[in-house]
Amino acid sequence: MLQLASDALPNDMTLALAYLLALPQVVDANKCFEKQAPSALSLQLASYYYSLQIYAHLAPCIFQYNVHNVYTADPKELIRRVTEHVSQASGADWPDEIAALIKHLRYYNERLLDFTQAQILQGLGKGVDVQRFTADGQYKRETILGLAETLEENVYRIALSLAQRYSVPLWEVYMTHLEFLFSDSGLSTAAIEARAQSLGIFDTLKTDPEAFHEHMVRYVYPTIEGQDHQRLLYYFTLLENCASPEFVKHAIQPETHIRLLKKFKAVAPGLNYKKLTGGNAHPLEVLDPVLTSQNILSISKLAPKIPEKDGAMLSPSSVYAIWLKKLFWHGDPHLIKIAPKSVTEWFHAYDICAKYFDRLHPGDIINFMDEITFSSKAVTKLSVDARVEMTKKAIKAVIHLAEKSGKRTSKGDSMEGVVDRQVTYEDALSHLQQSLAHLETLSHSFISSLKNSDQTLLQEYGHLYDLSRSEKKKIGEQAIVMCLDGQPLEMIQGLLEVAVGDPGLSPKDIVQAAVSKVVEALRGDGGPDALNRDPFQTLEGIVSAVHTSAEKGEHLVTSDDLLAWLRPFCGDDALPVKPRIQVLQILEQAFHLRDEDIRLLVLFRTQAVLNASWPETQVEVTDIENEEKRYSLFLRLLETSEDHLKFQHLAMLLQAWPPMRSPKIASPTNNPWVKLGTVMLMKCQQEQKEDTGNEILKTCRSLYDTKHMLSTECIQGLCLLLLRESLLLPSLKLLVESRDQDLHSVALQQITTLAQCVSTAFYPHLVNHLLTKQEEGPWDVEDTAKQLQGAGFVAEAGSLLMAYKGTHPALHTFGAALSAVKHWI
Repeated sequence: MLQLASDALPNDMTLALAYLLALPQVVDANKCFEKQAPSALSLQLASYYYSLQIYAHLAPCIFQYNVHNVYTADPKELIRRVTEHVSQASGADWPDEIAALIKHLRYYNERLLDFTQAQILQGLGKGVDVQRFTADGQYKRETILGLAETLEENVYRIALSLAQRYSVPLWEVYMTHLEFLFSDSGLSTAAIEARAQSLGIFDTLKTDPEAFHEHMVRYVYPTIEGQDHQRLLYYFTLLENCASPEFVKHAIQPETHIRLLKKFKAVAPGLNYKKLTGGNAHPLEVLDPVLTSQNILSISKLAPKIPEKDGAMLSPSSVYAIWLKKLFWHGDPHLIKIAPKSVTEWFHAYDICAKYFDRLHPGDIINFMDEITFSSKAVTKLSVDARVEMTKKAIKAVIHLAEKSGKRTSKGDSMEGVVDRQVTYEDALSHLQQSLAHLETLSHSFISSLKNSDQTLLQEYGHLYDLSRSEKKKIGEQAIVMCLDGQPLEMIQGLLEVAVGDPGLSPKDIVQAAVSKVVEALRGDGGPDALNRDPFQTLEGIVSAVHTSAEKGEHLVTSDDLLAWLRPFCGDDALPVKPRIQVLQILEQAFHLRDEDIRLLVLFRTQAVLNASWPETQVEVTDIENEEKRYSLFLRLLETSEDHLKFQHLAMLLQAWPPMRSPKIASPTNNPWVKLGTVMLMKCQQEQKEDTGNEILKTCRSLYDTKHMLSTECIQGLCLLLLRESLLLPSLKLLVESRDQDLHSVALQQITTLAQCVSTAFYPHLVNHLLTKQEEGPWDVEDTAKQLQGAGFVAEAGSLLMAYKGTHPALHTFGAALSAVKHWI
């Protein structure tokens, strides 16, 4: 019966209903309805079916006419009346069979209503997925809230209706609409305010002030431009009216924002208010572009309400100070109409600014004076005489202000800048006096020589000194930079001596600090102040400067000082071997060290290498104090070495030691380098022979033009060793690269067949030698050609014969070479 009903449903609803009414089990019809695609007709049929079934069970209690009349009644009216009846009796204790029917009726009534609403939504042309809206509760909620983002009245009313129908809180609908008005509506602020009032949404929104505040801050505030003061004013007005102050976590309350915005809107319409009160920039940087002589008074009065990043509030003085800097450099349409250029104009600009000194705290006077006398702009645009004169005027003004205010304190410590404590007029006076004293040192011959130098670097030193104000920290930093640049110690001493006051630093302190920076770079832990240069070249420059100073007898820094500062680094076993040895070599090359220092350097080098591969081997100075003991240690280590890394470290060890010169040890038989090469070949696998031969060649090459360079006899011994292992190529390279004619002859004697060298760079040179010297040597050209032919190098054999017979080079073709072999051999 179910199948019959399913088959009939698409074409004959009456027949399908008849089949369903004939089912033995009433609720079995649900299986048929569930299989149907959602449509108004199928859902209405389901509601009609269950209404008929409920009516059939309750007919005696509802209508007085005959039962058969139900089947002719209007289906919509029947569904309405049955639904109304069971709803009014919702608390009744229905029999299980009727309760099941009522449950199904309500289910299909709900689905029909959903489908009808979805059809309405689809008619709006908003891209609503009707089937998903009917089945997905989350999609339904998002769709309703999305519909609230509109200015179309009918769509907005539908959104409200749907929200009530599907229990979406009106608060969310109103909040979504308000967010839309601010962000995407395109309405002016006045229009937004008017619409929000006409819709009457605020009574509902006020019911949850915390959520209202959170939504406004998270979703509305980011959409408002910082220069849109009117909209920001409305935004903070809403926060003031609808959100409790307890939820405001910002340093400024909405009430204060409103007062500030009303004022800024009038006097500084171009101000980015959002950056001023909550951006990453400093508030003074944000205020700077909009400050003028016309609004400075008004804005300075607002300063105590504007927070800085650290939570403190701006002061009127700081606002005046930032404006005075701009006034001095760029002028003002009402006070200084044209930016100053001549000395007279600069003095006039200063005099105008000085009239406002009584509005500044002493610390801000310092800031202003440093800006116009010790900034890069000041050094570039103003002469030293002008800066001196302005500083003198400022000193007089501060003295006058101190006397006038009665706030002058007892003499205190001189200061090198604005500090966190309250700055007094006495501090400002002391600061300006040091500034004046520093400016007067700029005429010193040492500083003049720097500034007038042809070298850009020295000019930069003069510029840096000019900006330093003789502050201890800046002078120290500059001296360290000069030391790192490898400048003479007398120049560094000159800088320290010319600075005002006693910096408490000596050339020795500076060199020590520079060496510390180099060591930090070598350790790799320089941090933000890392050395941005090659540490070894920098150390060489420092050592060279110390060496030159010592040779001049200046006694500023000694080799003992350098060794003491570098000893911890060189003795740190946790660090790589190579940089520690390189540091020691730099020291050794620069200084004529005492015997005990040399022994100590050798010990450091030895320990550095041993700790890398033989950590269990501990040595003291006495263990390596002479050549015999070092040689004995080398042999012990060589005997236990098996791998490539240890052989590398043995080569490092030999380079770290002084060359071994005693006849017995330096002989080819006992020479440590020869022994090292011998053991390397003995202990390597057959397939590693070629790589080992190349490693020996590389090691020998690293000794060229050093104090460890091998003797002719030792090179010959190594080459014969390589030849015995059939390593012809590295052996020939060693022989040919030497500067000894006897070894060159040995190279030629070792070449028993030219065919072995065809693939090498030696081949053309050997052919040339064979042709030019064949009368003098034991070589026969035709025999050599036969060897080449026998080895498969036919073209090379023919080319050799044509060159020997004097054939013109233009005829040396591949075909001619093959023919020559056939003709002459």
